[in-house]
Amino acid sequence: MALINHVACSWSMIDLQAPALGEDIFINCQSINWNAARTSENNYGLGGQPRSRGFGNVEYTANITLDVATMILLRNLDSNTGKTLMSLGEFDLIISWQSDIMQNTPEETVTISGCYFSEDGMEANQNDTNITKQYDLHPFRIYTDSSAQTDRSAELYAGN
Repeated sequence: MALINHVACSWSMIDLQAPALGEDIFINCQSINWNAARTSENNYGLGGQPRSRGFGNVEYTANITLDVATMILLRNLDSNTGKTLMSLGEFDLIISWQSDIMQNTPEETVTISGCYFSEDGMEANQNDTNITKQYDLHPFRIYTDSSAQTDRSAELYAGN
C-alpha cells in the first residue's frame, strides 16, 4: 500500500473531471478502472528456448460505474431528441488524487483520453438501495500527466 506522510491513498482523495461534459458531472461515480497492456511474446530458436522478446501494440481499457442520477444528467446533455449516452460524443476524463488533510503533497493526474459510451441502459434488482451500472469507456489513449499529450515518453505504457 502506498503511504504519503502516513496517509494511504483512498477513494476520498479521487477527483474526476470531464471538462467537455461539465464541472462535477461525475460526483456520484461509484468506481473507475483503467488499464494499459502491451502485447509481449517470447521468440524461440533452436532447442525450444526463448532467444528474444517481441513487443506488439498497446491496448487501453477503462470503465466507470455510475448511478441513475448521473446517467440522467448525462442523457440530458444530449441536445438530440434521442437523449442517449451513446450520442454524447468523445470526452476526456481527468482523474486526480488530492488530499484535504495533507499539504504539500504531490498530485497525481491520469487523463483517459477519447472516451465515449457505446451503450445505454440500467440494471436494477429488488432491494437495491443505490442503482448503478458499469460502462466501458473505450479510451483512445491514457496519459499519466498533462504534459504527456505532447511527449511520447510520458505515456502510461512507456514507464517514464
